[in-house]
Formats: sequence, C-alpha cells, structure tokens
Amino acid sequence: MSTGLIIAIVVLLVLIIAFFGLVIVLATGTVKPKRTPMADGWKLEMGKDFMQGLDMNPASVYTIEGYNGYILHASFLPAYDYMDDYGRIEDYNYEEPKSQESEGSFAPEKYRKADGKDDCNGQRFVIISHGYTYNRCGSMKYASVFRKLGYNCVIYDDRNHGENAKSITTFGRDESRDLLAVIEDTRRRFGKDIALGCHGESMGTGLTITSLQYNPQIDFIVADCGYADLADVNKNTVKNKFHLPVFIAPLGGAISGLLYGFNFMKARPIDCMKDSKIPICFAHGGDDDFIFPEHSKRMHEAYTGYSEYHEYEGAGHGISIDSDPERYANMVKEFLQKVYSDK
Repeated sequence: MSTGLIIAIVVLLVLIIAFFGLVIVLATGTVKPKRTPMADGWKLEMGKDFMQGLDMNPASVYTIEGYNGYILHASFLPAYDYMDDYGRIEDYNYEEPKSQESEGSFAPEKYRKADGKDDCNGQRFVIISHGYTYNRCGSMKYASVFRKLGYNCVIYDDRNHGENAKSITTFGRDESRDLLAVIEDTRRRFGKDIALGCHGESMGTGLTITSLQYNPQIDFIVADCGYADLADVNKNTVKNKFHLPVFIAPLGGAISGLLYGFNFMKARPIDCMKDSKIPICFAHGGDDDFIFPEHSKRMHEAYTGYSEYHEYEGAGHGISIDSDPERYANMVKEFLQKVYSDK
C-alpha cells in the first residue's frame, strides 16, 4: 500500500470521526442545553419597559412532583386584586430562590375566596410554561397580563431547566406529563372547581399542545410561538444557524435516540391535537426566524376545536408581547371573554 493511499485513508478516518463527533455534540447540546440562571432571567424580564414598577415577587415558592417523580420548582403569583389576601415574599432572593421555599404556607382554604363563584373571583388560575433554555422568570411577562385580569398564576421550571435537577429535554414527551402533574397539583391546592387554563411560549407551547392527547382538565390555552413539528425547526437551525447540511438534523436525532432514548426529530405537537376541543389562542411573531409563523398557522388550521391566530408584525421569536404589550393584553382579554362567555 502506497504512502499516499495510507495518508488518504487516515485523513478520511479523521474526517469521519470528526463528523460523527460534531453530530454527537449537536445531539447532546440539543437535549442537554445550557440553562439560563434564575437571576439572569429575572434581570432580563424586569428590565423591560412594560414591566417597570410591577410587583413580581411571588407569594409562595414550592415544589411539585412531576412525571415519574421528577421534582419541579414553581412560584405562585396571585392576581393583583388579591395581593392583600395572598401576601408576598418580601425581598425575594432570585440569586438563590431555593432558600425561600415556602411549601408549608400553602393551605388551600387560605387561598379560596368566599365569593369565588361570583364571576370566578379568586378562582381564576393560569399555568405558564416557559421556553427552551430559559426558566420560570421568563413567564413573568405573561403573568403580568393575567394578573391584571384577575388570574392567579403558577409559573414553574420545565424539566431540565431553571432550578430543576439535570435531566434531558424531550420537547414535550415527558414535559407534557409534567404539565398534567402541575394541573392536578393546582386543582388539589386551590379546588377542583377553579377556572384554569395554560399559557405556553415556544417549547412551553410545544409541551402544552402535546398534553392535549391526555385530555388535560383545563379551560383554555394561549399558545405563543410554538412548533407544530420540531423536525422542521431543527432542519432550519442546522441550515441557517450552523450552516451545515440539512441531513445532519435527522442524523443527530437518531444519535440522540441511541444515546439518550429520545429522538428529537419525532416531536410533533400537531399530531396530539386531533381529539381536543379546548379553545386555543395562537400568537406568533411575524419575523420569527427560529420557529416560523407557519407552525402556529398550521396548528390553527388543523385544529377542529375553537382557535384563533394572531400575528405580530415585525416581532421575532418569543417577543410578540414585547413588540406590542397593549395589543397582547387585549388579545388575551378578548379571548378569555369568549372562553368564559357561556360559563
């Protein structure tokens, strides 16, 4: 064998090893992303103009047992009308929020209003799920809208995010079942008859829509910038962010399946909607180049229950509310009026 041939074979082997090494890195980085620290999320959200002057300190910080015993960290933010009834944690420390957990303060009777059935006062709740790599602080901007409308808010860290233990991110497979646990926990704490809905952003929408296959006991969903089919998002990311051939995306999904038992290319929330009739309000930024608006449009058009679609011109990924806070608040208000008009 000639020296030139040997060198060519060695170079080819090195390239093959480097290629598969790159695919493994991409696969691992997808299911085990770098997580945003709590304090960074707090500073980013509270620094936004429309959040200035708002009291976003929680009334309680607690944990919820999610799917397969996985522990989820959560915060409870009461509606502004009920701040005096629920209280707040003074000088809450977002550098180390675990130090101020207040599980013992959660007595359901303390949080129920005697006139609760009168227009749902004191019994309106929403569970808000944040996006990929973020934490529950990212849900505070949406909580500010719901709290003004009289809704008590439960915000929590998605699996493998925020304060939760490290795991893998499954983009809805396990997270949707975590959400079911949060729904059940909220009804157990505050009453089976509460008015309860969900809001999701990005992956938070993905996991919420995925949960529809389990018939969750909720009244509505606000679905912001979610994906109908994660394979499309991954192909777009590989091509436009990493400037690599599109075929690497399915290969990365297959490697992820072998290494972690989850092929992220198979996450398709749109397939989980077919038997649901829960009202859904889809919202998406018109200039979202990460998860294209077509994802929300496809789900809106495929849904057989009541749904509506709102596009925010010029808004990128996850910033529809930032682009027009007043319009977003009115969208939520008018949608909820429709949801509860017959109740």
